Amino acid sequence: MEDFLNLEPLGQLDMRVLAVQRTNAGRWWNFHRVISPFARLWLIIGGHGVVRHHGRKFLLRPGTIHLVPPFTEHDCFCSRRLDHYHLHFVIRLPTGVDLLSLLDHDFELPAAPETFKKLQRMEAIYPDRKLPCFDPTREEYRRQPLLAERADQERFGVDRLESIGLLTLLLVPFLRRARRHEGAHTRVYSQFADLPAFIHARMHEPLRLGDLARVVKLNPAYFSDRFLELVGMRPLEYLLHRRMERAQYLLLTTRTSIKEVAAEVGYADAAHFTRAFVHYCDRSPSQYRLGHGRSLGQGIG
Repeated sequence: MEDFLNLEPLGQLDMRVLAVQRTNAGRWWNFHRVISPFARLWLIIGGHGVVRHHGRKFLLRPGTIHLVPPFTEHDCFCSRRLDHYHLHFVIRLPTGVDLLSLLDHDFELPAAPETFKKLQRMEAIYPDRKLPCFDPTREEYRRQPLLAERADQERFGVDRLESIGLLTLLLVPFLRRARRHEGAHTRVYSQFADLPAFIHARMHEPLRLGDLARVVKLNPAYFSDRFLELVGMRPLEYLLHRRMERAQYLLLTTRTSIKEVAAEVGYADAAHFTRAFVHYCDRSPSQYRLGHGRSLGQGIG
């Protein structure tokens, strides 16, 4: 991996195991247009399956490990049988941005011989972190990531420390081969290092261009032009992206009302927020909450 330490100290990453479980899936493992606020890691033990994302089709074969980044729309299905370990997790910077969104990385690699034992140990650490149901549209399924994160906040013991170590070892093969993604998040971190933390802390406020310019100690007009030149979008457009990402997370993991989601991401008016969300996601907040994760059958992934 290219020198990423200039962006954020990796020791400050927020890493959490949300669910881990071995599942012997059948034809019910059949999903369409799934989007989740967490990353998925699958170790294929037996059988076969298919997953489609990033415009590509991947065959899930024994001896491989597959990584689906968060907020990645994907289809997956199994025609007969798929024995696999699945791991749901987050790996975020202190500013709330997911590390994987800053990197171009492989989605599929050969599994190391010890991968199975690492997942087996992680499941022993968290025997209660199994998906609560087979239907990703149900409330208990959606709330699983939030409940797991709250449990981690309430206690930080040796078990969680071990799980972070195991998760790190599972991700190292992907991160070692990764390259810095030339997207907006990476360019902002590279050029305006203090801005992501400011946005993360003040996202609920009605931020203006002048507020962002003061963080980097530049004249607003010059800052806006320089930001466009370096990042490829205006500062307020980047702010919109961060707000919409946070809104998607809240819509997928909580029962928070649309009005409350709007307030949390800086919109005093729910109607204004809805218009912005439709423009960004091509569907209303309610449609997004109801539609994503809807399976073609019942299953667990």
